[in-house]
Amino acid sequence: MSYVAPLASIAVVWIAIVLLNERWNILSCDRFPSPAAKYFAYAWLLGFLMLLAVIVTATARHPATTAELAKTPFVMVFALHAILVLFLAGWWFASGRPPLAEYLNVKEQPAHEVALTGIAVGVGGWIFTLLIAGGILALLKAAGALPESPKPPEMVYWMAALPIWKKALIVLAAMTIEEFFFRSWLQKRIGLIASTALFAVAHSGYGQPLLLIGVSVISLIIGVTFYRTKNVVPGIIAHGVFDAIQLFVIVPLAVRLMGVSG
Repeated sequence: MSYVAPLASIAVVWIAIVLLNERWNILSCDRFPSPAAKYFAYAWLLGFLMLLAVIVTATARHPATTAELAKTPFVMVFALHAILVLFLAGWWFASGRPPLAEYLNVKEQPAHEVALTGIAVGVGGWIFTLLIAGGILALLKAAGALPESPKPPEMVYWMAALPIWKKALIVLAAMTIEEFFFRSWLQKRIGLIASTALFAVAHSGYGQPLLLIGVSVISLIIGVTFYRTKNVVPGIIAHGVFDAIQLFVIVPLAVRLMGVSG
């Protein structure tokens, strides 16, 4: 896989966003204080998208081995999340520093309602995702499109062996930062389907195309929740529930079933 195609695709997406905003004001939720601020935001977005394309492509081309993962400092797990935070901060500044609750779509609602919604979406989303992914997997197996014993990515073994506190930090970072970016920022500007597609692309570095099915399904479910509630908090909770089930239950169970001690 070459870097040219991903970077060219990103350039096309960026040009489309700029043209659509200049003609139809698709970034109407942003109140840029001046034309200079708006053009800075355009450049900030282009640099961010290009960097993201390089990182995702490099990860997909060269999935990390167990030895490489063992040598990688744990803090590097959060490198991509740090980039997302930096982008959000830069865009917030360029768009006139609106109130953070407004910028991130954090609404004041009864805590118990928000929590119950998030938990229900997270658990229900897992069940629905397993059903969809299981059905597609069965069809692919019946069609002979899958190997007899597909090998999981090395990342799965590495995650299964992590101590509880490290798994908890990964879940916490993913549920907050990814929802603030993919829902509060991205979906609000380019819509549910496009943001879900980009969410799946951002997780393509695992090296397992089948995992993208589950990622896409749960992203779509959380995206619909955000669209209906206009509040990012239920999605944050749902994302946390989904990732916690995956990291604390599904991944260790899968490794155990494959006869590999975690």
